[in-house]
Amino acid sequence: MNRIPARIVNIQVYEGISCVTFDAFGESLTMISLELPQGIKREKEVELGVKSTHIALCSHRLPNAAISNQIPMTIEKITKGNILVSLTLLFEDITVESVVPKAALANLSFAPGDTAIALFQASELSILKVL
Repeated sequence: MNRIPARIVNIQVYEGISCVTFDAFGESLTMISLELPQGIKREKEVELGVKSTHIALCSHRLPNAAISNQIPMTIEKITKGNILVSLTLLFEDITVESVVPKAALANLSFAPGDTAIALFQASELSILKVL
């Protein structure tokens, strides 16, 4: 599980569904949830989580895509297996891992030091801890 420190910027609740916006190192992240942990309020510091297998990658932001979270990260390491590729990414000083099918990266020529955009839906983000 990837862990990302963030600060709550906004909370919207309607009919039991919460949409929470966070600031993580100046990047805006969005989470959709049916339940929020106790103590959640604006300006609260939290630790967010997203699974490695839920992070897709592309070479640039997708302005016309319906995907909430598009975060630039630096590729630190690429480990290729027979079926999967594990990419170690840096988001400021936080290490994040993305695991994708090898075929999904076939048309992308990523190398260590490149910037990749980490993509994940709001429903894939969760609050692991309220700080």
